[in-house]
Amino acid sequence: MKIKNRTLKNGVKSYYFRITLNGKPTTKRGFNSHKEAVNAYRAYKVAAANGQLESQKPKRIKLTELANQWLAMKATEVKPSTFKKFQERYELHIRRTFQGKFLDEITAIQAQNYVNRIAKELVDYRNILIILNQVYKKAIQYGYIAENPFANVDRPRAKKAADKDSANFYDKEQLIEFLNSAYQLYHQDYFGRYAFFRLLAFTGMRKGEALALNWSDIDLSQKTLLINKTIVTVTDGEIVSDEPKTKASNRVLTLDEGTVSVLAEWKLQQHELYKKLGYSASPCEFVFNSSVNSFVSLGKPRQWCRAIAKQANLSPVTIHGFRHTYATLAVQAGMDIKQLQYQLGHNDVHTTLQIYAEVTKQQKTATAKIFANFLNQSNQISNQGNN
Repeated sequence: MKIKNRTLKNGVKSYYFRITLNGKPTTKRGFNSHKEAVNAYRAYKVAAANGQLESQKPKRIKLTELANQWLAMKATEVKPSTFKKFQERYELHIRRTFQGKFLDEITAIQAQNYVNRIAKELVDYRNILIILNQVYKKAIQYGYIAENPFANVDRPRAKKAADKDSANFYDKEQLIEFLNSAYQLYHQDYFGRYAFFRLLAFTGMRKGEALALNWSDIDLSQKTLLINKTIVTVTDGEIVSDEPKTKASNRVLTLDEGTVSVLAEWKLQQHELYKKLGYSASPCEFVFNSSVNSFVSLGKPRQWCRAIAKQANLSPVTIHGFRHTYATLAVQAGMDIKQLQYQLGHNDVHTTLQIYAEVTKQQKTATAKIFANFLNQSNQISNQGNN
């Protein structure tokens, strides 16, 4: 280190030094004393070693720009269905709000105000916060900012979810009526639609799992069905096969005689149907397929369900409601919890326990009423509450 000085026209000494920064020699001037120049020289050296020089700092970046980079990384790391959710949440609730904003412009107060607002609008606003926190984590990692304004926001109570229809399932009589109506409606044409609901009702499998089935997954002679995939709609609207929802979703189910017969009949009808349409004489790959011999759209079963429910004079349930129906009736029939967990492909037994708790509560209420009605029929017990 060599500090030099020169005398200015006004007679005042000015100190300067030469230093190499980022591989480039440069001169720093304008120091009023030797000590000030020495301190500045040392400060530059420390800053250079720590990557804190202005020239070493990355340029400012907008939140949306880094978020797009983060999404591009996520596209290679997560399932297509998960990525689609990330992308939809970003487009609907983040991009529009923060368009044009630099990362370092957003203050902790602004972050809190944003969280307060979306908490009033969204049941699952914490999923939006997850995205923002991950984007800011990358920003800190890349050196764009030092702090995350969303890191310590208060998380208010989310908007209450609309009350779900507690009757989003059928009881035994309603299910029988639904399946009978499905058969009447589709036994001559579109028999596969009846087969679809028969399979859901008697196995409890998920909609995507059923629509992803190939005939090679079903052994009609052994009465077994292999579940090892599902279908999802990806960003561009394409329907693709994907891994099942959880590890426990990979399972082999045993089929009852009636369902085996229905599937066998549908396989024959499907084969003849597609021969007439000009497809190969070999059996179709998909158990449930579209008119172009591909996956059925995830929205189609809902349309079929509404038509059948109307025919049966029933209120339609969601397609997931058939899974709820299976679980409820299975508990009522005496299936134990471990069997039901396996059948439904639940990763966590607590999910299955919730079904047990709900049905058991209903059964307890029914038991009390049955006993009271039995005794009251004798007309031998005075109603002391009216005395």
